Amino acid sequence: MRKMMTAFAAISLAMGTVACKDMAGSDTEEVSITGAWKANVDSAQFENDTRNYVLANGKFDCKSCQPPFQVKADGTWQSVDRPGSDSQMIEVVDDNTVRAAARLGDKNLGSSTWTVSEDGDTLTIAFNDVSGDEPVTGSTIFTRTATGPDGSHAVSGEWIVSDIAEISDTGLLFDYALDGDQYASSGNGTSFTATLGGEPVAIEGDDAGTMVAVEQTGENSYRETYTRDGEVVSILDMTIEGDTLSATSNDPRDGSSVAWTATRQ
Repeated sequence: MRKMMTAFAAISLAMGTVACKDMAGSDTEEVSITGAWKANVDSAQFENDTRNYVLANGKFDCKSCQPPFQVKADGTWQSVDRPGSDSQMIEVVDDNTVRAAARLGDKNLGSSTWTVSEDGDTLTIAFNDVSGDEPVTGSTIFTRTATGPDGSHAVSGEWIVSDIAEISDTGLLFDYALDGDQYASSGNGTSFTATLGGEPVAIEGDDAGTMVAVEQTGENSYRETYTRDGEVVSILDMTIEGDTLSATSNDPRDGSSVAWTATRQ
């Protein structure tokens, strides 16, 4: 879910406009992807998306990140080689709480606070993503599926998403425009225009070097394929039915996926 994942991506970062259409038009216009959209938070359904973290012996290890990485958890900025980020900070607040932040050069990308419930079964990550034109805030709740190593911090172990508690509207709003074979997309500081069936193009405002190619897969359906250094990192399939956009984003690197819907504004 590329647009809605703008906010979700803040979780990893911190560890790790087209006018709305007049809907009084014809049936053809009503099923067009052109227009302003808002992702529905409650519609998100995750599959095979397990997060695996270990915080022990003064180090944080994100085993499920793409690619995995490890940094000291001493509250200092650590150099990392990650898409869109070159330094990250992890700070242990207490036995159940961790703070994290990320930046690229002198640009702050976002921060987050990780809080584990007293029973150890729930992890809440509250984030503030400042990488776009406007900040995006929200929180995601995870349920534990496996414990971490003996003696490790409470955030250690395996987790799956149980609920997206909230995401500010800025992270949910996006626009599309289709003019002949020219397909344009924009949302909170990122944008691209691609030719349907054409070569991948760079995404303006994306610091990770991501490219995207777009194809039309049906009368009212489209596929956006995202690559980085030639590797496919995400495939987004979308179908439009009236005022509803239904989408599924798959990551072929680990088999994870998230399905979601958006409503025309």
